[in-house]
Amino acid sequence: MKVSGLGHFPLGTPVPNKEHAVCVSLPTLEDVVGYEEKRPDTLQRLTSGYPRFVRHRKIKQLADFWNQTPSLHNKDLFFFPKTRDWDFASKTLRITDASTEEVEDYLIAGLEPDSEESSQLHKFFQHAGCGLSSRHAEKILESLGLTVMSEAITPNLHAEREIKNVISKAHGPQIDADDVIIASSGANAFTSVFRSALEISRIKQKKIWIRIGWLYLDTLEIMNLLRAPREQIIDLHTPEEYETLEEIFLAHGSNIAGVVTEFPSNPLLHSCNLEKLRDLTIRHDSILIADPTMASPKNAKVSRYADVVINSLTKYANWEGDVMMGSAVFPKNSLIGLEIKQKAEEYLNKPFSRDIERMAEQIPFYNNFIDRTNQSQEEVVNFLESHPKIKKVFWAYQQSTGANYERIAGCHKPGCVVSFEIDGNFKDFYDNLDMLKSPSFGTEFSLCCPYIYLAHYQLIGKASGRKTLSKAGLSPELLRLSIGLESTEEIKQKIASALLKC
Repeated sequence: MKVSGLGHFPLGTPVPNKEHAVCVSLPTLEDVVGYEEKRPDTLQRLTSGYPRFVRHRKIKQLADFWNQTPSLHNKDLFFFPKTRDWDFASKTLRITDASTEEVEDYLIAGLEPDSEESSQLHKFFQHAGCGLSSRHAEKILESLGLTVMSEAITPNLHAEREIKNVISKAHGPQIDADDVIIASSGANAFTSVFRSALEISRIKQKKIWIRIGWLYLDTLEIMNLLRAPREQIIDLHTPEEYETLEEIFLAHGSNIAGVVTEFPSNPLLHSCNLEKLRDLTIRHDSILIADPTMASPKNAKVSRYADVVINSLTKYANWEGDVMMGSAVFPKNSLIGLEIKQKAEEYLNKPFSRDIERMAEQIPFYNNFIDRTNQSQEEVVNFLESHPKIKKVFWAYQQSTGANYERIAGCHKPGCVVSFEIDGNFKDFYDNLDMLKSPSFGTEFSLCCPYIYLAHYQLIGKASGRKTLSKAGLSPELLRLSIGLESTEEIKQKIASALLKC
């Protein structure tokens, strides 16, 4: 272990302490609220952050440079690796008032600051994961003579193949490296796949999509954004609602385009009956897209049951915490999956070369890291379930849907994530927890995330929003814990100490 997540990390501290760190500390609930409400005194201390949510300082530096250009002066600037990415964004958002400049291997779009179009494009960058990476921006700045790259990365002509080899083996023996494509983030992998799946389903005139589980924010938003007005989305958020799946297929089978699910789901770690779901989608010629990121595809081998498998490599594969990347896997036995692959390869934002090389440095330890967190999580779950001040615990093997997960993954393979609710004062527990508090998971350093505050803050302050969360079984005070490589006794001690103060 190189970096521990135990201890106090002041607001804005990047973890690890590197230029391209994915995680940033939000140590108090007031800091979280300040971040969500864009308070200047909070934002000025966040010089980095989760890259799709926070504009990296290298991107800001590049924007400062191009703001000196007359056509882009005083504009809010957005950087796209390819012209086609800007075409997709501008068409989807119907942006009409933009200044653009094409420069070598990227495109710059300038919008009026604080405009509705600018706000929409910021959200689109987050949801679709289609912007420049911080390493790409750094390389551009170096070519402009504005910075000198200090990060030492081992040059590797075979880096992409090495990543694909490890990831393909994690998915199971029926998958090989040629079945894997990699994207700049998990969100971008999903966006590319869903765009492709939509085109195929529209040719077949199928108009209904089903979402099983409360899915990750950006998955929800991209589906909502890209669907046409005539297309319907049916949400099955709770295990009780999963039981209505057969009735829905019976009523709408010929019109169901596809199903999107996480296995297990984020953040409640519920798993549907994947075997039954696969049978229904095959019978009704529907697409099944599954995402096992929460527990990792090494644990949850879902590729036997899906047309496409989405995975965020920012988690587990990037166990050191300084690379954004995602993958999509296309099992050979799915003809519709292979059809989606052809289109998705055209749409995705391929990772920058130095990001690929950096990921290749970490990928050899992928399997060992997952094996170690599997064991640690079970110990921490036992502690949480037996503690009198823990109200609820959600993990892959929970009673409600754990049998569905175990049939696919087997025993003792929960991954690193457990979510829980406390029986006490939420703010006091969060503020006193002596641990990194940040988005993300699947890193060598433990961290805790106030999930609903960071992913769905806009729902917390409204009665209708709280009703939506409650219906889905989500408490605003849910905490998502990512267990790292520290001693489990130390992790439990930190949690126990904070529980004494709430």
